[in-house]
This record gives sequence, C-alpha cells and structure tokens, in this order.
Amino acid sequence: MKVVIKESGEGIYKIIVNDPFPPVEFPFEGKDSEKDLSFFSLNITERDGNILIEKDLDIKEHVLGLGEKAFELDRRRGRFIMYNVDAGAYGKFDEPLYLNVPLMITVKNGVARGYFINSASKVIFDIGVEDYGKIKIKIPEPSVEIYYFEGPTIEKVLEQYSEITGKPFLPPIWAFGYMISRYSYFPQDKIVKLLDELKEEGFNVTGVFLDIDYMDSFKLFTWNKERFPDPRKFIDEVHSRGVKVITIVDHSVRVDQNYEVFISGLGKYCETSNGDLFVGKLWPGNSVYPDFFREETRDWWSELISKWLSQGVDGIWLDMNEPTDFTKVFQIREVLGSTPIELRDDRMYYTFPDNVIHYLRGKKVLHSQVRNAYPYYEAMATFEGFKKVGKDEIFILSRSGYAGIQKYAFVWTGDNTSARDQLILQLQTVLGLSISGIPYVGIDIGGFQGRLSKVENSPEILLYMFRLAMFFPFFRTHKAKDGIDVEPIYLPYYYKEKVRDVINTRYKFLPYIYCLAKEAHETGHPIIRPLFYEFSEDEDTYKIEDEYMLGKYVLYAPQLGENRVVYLPGKWFEYSTGEERSGWVKTNADLPIYIRENSVVNLDGNDLIVLGNSKLKCEIEIEKKGNIITFSKPCFVNILVTDKAEKVIIDDNEVKTEDFGALSKVKINKEVRKVELVY
Repeated sequence: MKVVIKESGEGIYKIIVNDPFPPVEFPFEGKDSEKDLSFFSLNITERDGNILIEKDLDIKEHVLGLGEKAFELDRRRGRFIMYNVDAGAYGKFDEPLYLNVPLMITVKNGVARGYFINSASKVIFDIGVEDYGKIKIKIPEPSVEIYYFEGPTIEKVLEQYSEITGKPFLPPIWAFGYMISRYSYFPQDKIVKLLDELKEEGFNVTGVFLDIDYMDSFKLFTWNKERFPDPRKFIDEVHSRGVKVITIVDHSVRVDQNYEVFISGLGKYCETSNGDLFVGKLWPGNSVYPDFFREETRDWWSELISKWLSQGVDGIWLDMNEPTDFTKVFQIREVLGSTPIELRDDRMYYTFPDNVIHYLRGKKVLHSQVRNAYPYYEAMATFEGFKKVGKDEIFILSRSGYAGIQKYAFVWTGDNTSARDQLILQLQTVLGLSISGIPYVGIDIGGFQGRLSKVENSPEILLYMFRLAMFFPFFRTHKAKDGIDVEPIYLPYYYKEKVRDVINTRYKFLPYIYCLAKEAHETGHPIIRPLFYEFSEDEDTYKIEDEYMLGKYVLYAPQLGENRVVYLPGKWFEYSTGEERSGWVKTNADLPIYIRENSVVNLDGNDLIVLGNSKLKCEIEIEKKGNIITFSKPCFVNILVTDKAEKVIIDDNEVKTEDFGALSKVKINKEVRKVELVY
C-alpha cells in the first residue's frame, strides 16, 4: 500500500492512498509532509479490494457530521451508510437517507478534528458499534483520498472543509422568506387565487413551487396546456404580487422520438456496461437519465436550464436526484403479480441497476463508485444555466447531494411526516446537515406524507412544525396530493394567529438571517447551529437536541407543548422581556428566543439590539466598545435595545431610555453614526 501525505500550511492535510480517481477533484495546493499516519490517529489497511480505516474512539469523544441522518447529533454507537437513496416515509434510525456527506468531525476534550473521505461510493462509518473503542471506516475501493482538518474548533474545521469543497453560494434574500408548495398546485388561476387569499389574510409569501403536474406528460421543460394555458401570463401575475416561481425539474427524460429534449440529449445519457442506453422507469414512464459526470452533458443541460429560465422562471427544484429509478420496483411487482406477497419497502430497490456506468473525466466508472456525486454534478450544471441566462439571483433546491453541494443549492429533509415523534427528528436531521458544511437547510413544514397511518393532521402539530422551523434557512410548506391543506389560511383562528406570530417573527429577524447567509458565503459557517458548536467544552450541550442557535447571538427553543425547560449556557436575555436568564430555565412562552450577552442583532423595521462589547459586519459594521456604539456609515435606527443606561447621547442631544427588563430601550428614529450610553 502506498501512502502520500501533503499539507497546505493552513491546518489542512491530504492523505493519498494508492492511486485514487476521486469523484470530484477539489482544489488543493500543498507540499509533501513529514507527518505519518500516527499524527492523524489513523490506521489504514487494505483487504479484499477495500480500504479500511481505524481510529481510536475515546470514552468521552463526540462524533459529528456525516450529512443527513435520522439519528442523534452525536453519532457515537451508530453505523452509517454513505449511499444516497429515495428514503420515502422514513422514521427514526432509518438509514441511509437522501443525502450523505462523508465528513466526520470528532471532538475530544473540547478540541475538534475533521476527516473527509472523498469517495462517493458506499462508504460505511462504524462509530463504536462493532468495536466499542474504535471508529471503523470501510471504503469499497482500492484507492482513496482523505482530507484531515486540524481545527481546533468545530467552526475552524468547517472553515477548512469549505476551503477544500467550496464556499456556499449567496442566495437572494427572498429565498429566506415563507414559500408555499404542494404536489401539485394547478390550474394556474387557482394558484393566483391562493396567493391572493394568503396576501389578503396578511401572510407574506415570497415563492411558489410547481411540482411535476405542471408538465406535459411529465416531460421536462414543458407546460401542460390545460393546466397552464398561458405560462407567461401566469408568471407575470405571480411576479406582480411580489412572488417568485420555482419549478421542479427531475433527472428523468422521457423516451419519446417526438420529444426535442430527448433527441437533443442523445449521446449524453447514462449507459449500461455493454454500451446500451440505460432506459429506466420514473414519472414519465420509460426514461433515460443525463450522465452529469460528462462535461458535454453538463453543457447541454445548462443550456436547457438557461432557456427554461428565460421565460421568467425564478428558481429550480431538483428532485429524485439521488438518483432514483423505479426499474427494480417494476420488475419485482411484475414477478409478484396478483400474489398476496407484499413488496418489502427496501429503498435500495429505487437505485440504479448495478450495470450502469458513467464517463468521468474521460474514464468509464461504475455507477456504484460515484453514485453520491450524481446530484452534485446535476446542481453544478443547473447553477451554470442560471449564469448563462444572466440571472444575478440564483435559487436551486436539491433533495440530494454530496460534499460541495453548498456551492450550488439549498437542501431539505425530503418526504418527512407530520407526527409528534418526527418533530425532534427533523431538528436533528437539519442540524446534522448544517454542521456537515451545508448551511441552507430546511424541512417540509406540514410534513410531506399524506394520509399514512402514522400521520397526525391536527392543527396543533402543524403549528409545532411551523415553530420548529421558524429560523431554518429554508422555510416552506409542502404536502402530498392526499394530504391536508397546510397553508395557514386553512387553520382555525387560534392556530392561525399562532402561526402568524411565527411567520412575522421570522420576517422580523430576516435582516439578521441574511447577514448570516453572507457570513456563510464568506466563511462556510452554518446559519443554524447546535449548542455545542458554540459551547464545545460544555458536555451538557451535546445532549441538547430541542434547541438551536441562529448564528452566534440568538438561541431559540421551539415550544412544542404548553411549557418546556431551556438550557442557556452563559448569560442570555429574553427577546420578549429583556430579562436576564442563564442555566436551566422553565418557560411557557410561545416563542422562547434569547439574545446572548455581547451581541449585535439587526432586525426588520430598522430596530437593533446591541449588548456588551460586540460587533456585527453586514452591509455596515456595527460595533460597541464600552459605552460607545459606532456605525461604519450612517445608519437609520428606529428602536435600540441595549445595556441598562439612564440615557443616550446622539449628535449632542440627550435621549431618555425606558426600562426593558434588565436592559434599556430607546426610540431613536433617525440616522446615526454614533450612540453614547450614559449609565
């Protein structure tokens, strides 16, 4: 076995085992290192064509990351399969799911290290299951490249990871608003009417999603003329209401010799190992699938996307792109026929057959070797389509992905279920994605699944899902055809007003959320974070999975009952009352939001919270040192909440403050460059 180690001088190392042909070539400039594997606490061996990696698992070592997992955030005592599948109506501990990222972060005695296995095959991470005291990683390839990130904090590991795999793109601000979706909205006039109803009742919608029924016979880049007789008029009407249009685009191209897209793509689709065109089954029936690993396929696809966007479509929703295919399911059902034998719900049945091959950088590779990178290259090509059409605002939502997907797309947790036992599971899943290098994450609010036996259709559960997701970067309701209406206008008054509070509070914090998006774009930091991200030396935080942080300065504890206990490490202030809180506190507030000491939070309406010695850099830089708040350029401030003070001085004028719990509040309502606090 040949091992070469290179280092960048920035705490990033590349370990090359034998002669890897990575699924994605990530840029790395490094020199030969004098380190050996013992420096990384790794033991690497070969066995039966596989690479095996072992690492000691300490008694109190935490293991984080690995992408979308229906598990606790600390992955200890779990076995995880890196293989993207259509997970369907998944539940707790179902494995694998739609999106896998082979990034493992370990934290021992407060020190974080990162290990990224650049393999898109069925890598298996065993975290102390087979062997109580070891982490075992099995890579089903004879060669591999591994990146090691020295940390020493979780935040630094993610910065180093994004240096290799790429910084997140910067979405438009409307992408963080409340958006609506259903499988499926039609005809076009009913969608416009729904938007008007929502607006009339005071619900601000920024985007509407169209699922597959907008298409003609599920053919990509077509409109169903009965349901959407005038697409241009429809798009204009939606835009006139301040709402964007996002259309679903699957990877399945209908096999139809009268279909221009199919014909134009010949020579660019996936093949079988004997050179035949791979014809599978998906929504259009007989389908072929673009081989996105080929550069010429990506060029062709980006042109199709560009042309589609040119009619005024604002965003693209990439679904089923694990990639999913129904061929095996159809074959098994045909064999079973009318027998009473039921098909076992094995999600591996929905993957491509074993004999599918791709062409990657001119080399023929088996699908199983590179499967997880398929959605990465699809998103890359789609992103390029936006650039070709000259759109400054890019919005892509992808159900699946691989390391680097953050450069191109939002993601969400797929076909979740509206049920009480799914609430914390969804938060765990979203936070797991967030600390795996993907900052733009969310769920289907309302739960996608329709009327399965485990679905709960109560207004209470819908309210709780809205509350849970209040600060998730992606904020959308979505539901299957046989599910209830989940837009808030259908709720009884009591619950409707509670949901209105959630949506309005989200919009109140939208300027701060967008500052965090810019931070993510520049640094790779997550927007929402588990508590241990900020407090890695506090062992209690690794067990807190029903709270999350919005950036460094805001902590949110979703109220999923009448009251709850919140853990607040350090000193915090209640957003609604200004009262100081710390440690374990009990609350019956609908929306328990806490602002951290030494923080700056900018809010909608030009309101501002500035506490202690702190700084926030966004469009302008706001900083407080001692009793002086400064602004890098003139800034209009309406209401300022700050440390307890008797008065403030602005432009030599004194303004009295009013008490706000342990803080002070002052109405400024003017443009300022400096504010002086008088205690």
